[in-house]
Amino acid sequence: MRGYVSLFDNIVFVEGAAEEARMLAPVKVDLSFKIGAHFKNLNDVKLSLAEQCRNSGGNCVCNFKYGQKSRWLAIDDVAYFGDGSACVLSEDDYRLAIEKVQNRK
Repeated sequence: MRGYVSLFDNIVFVEGAAEEARMLAPVKVDLSFKIGAHFKNLNDVKLSLAEQCRNSGGNCVCNFKYGQKSRWLAIDDVAYFGDGSACVLSEDDYRLAIEKVQNRK
C-alpha cells in the first residue's frame, strides 16, 4: 500500500494506491447540501464512505481524497467532501493495514 493508511468504522482508508486491493466501485460524498453542514467534519465524510464501501462488499477505501469547500451565498458556508474507490483487501492485507495503523500510535 502506498499512501497514508487510517482505520474508521472497521474500514481501511488509504490516501493513495493499494495495488493488492480489488476495486469494486467509486464512492463519493458531498456534505454541502446537508442540513447543518457546517457542523459536519471529516468523520462524517468517512462514515458515509465507509457505509457505501460496506454496501459494495468492500473493506477498504483506496485513493481516498477529502477536503473542505466554501460557498459564498449560504448559511452553512463551509462543507466537507470526499471520494475514493470501494475495494476489497485479502484478510492478510487487511490485518497488515490494521497493524500498520496500530503500530503508529
